[in-house]
Amino acid sequence: MTLFTHEDASHLGVPGQAESVTIGTNTCTMLIPTEATHDGFGLYSLAMPPHGPFASPHFHKEMTEVFIVRTGQVQLLRGNEYVTADAGSALYVPPGTPHGFANVGEDPAELLIAFMPGRHREGFFRGMAELIQEDQVPPTQEQLTELAERYDQYRYLP
Repeated sequence: MTLFTHEDASHLGVPGQAESVTIGTNTCTMLIPTEATHDGFGLYSLAMPPHGPFASPHFHKEMTEVFIVRTGQVQLLRGNEYVTADAGSALYVPPGTPHGFANVGEDPAELLIAFMPGRHREGFFRGMAELIQEDQVPPTQEQLTELAERYDQYRYLP
């Protein structure tokens, strides 16, 4: 059995020091990347401008996802129901549950998003940052699907 010291087993994610990527007009900060947790967990901050890009309906076969609205007002899809969540609200999404989100407010919004297990989720965010840049041709649906499915994300078409 391998024993870890407290320093080996812990990870401090500090905004401004943690890796961030820009996905269109959204900014994703990798506060606790899965590399720090042996893929057991990942925690990310997503800053979204008002009425900006959104996460279309999708589901995960293996991952549980938790959303915490830190600031602003976010519309969350859970199953087939849309709910508006204000700062302080949280949503638990078990595997197989359709979900998505968008900033519907007039102010910027920030979500904390946790994935368990992590499924190397930062690879998805890095890939999206490469595919979706404001000054480039939009990616094809095939490119988006291939990237998403590599990281346990599948389109939900009701």
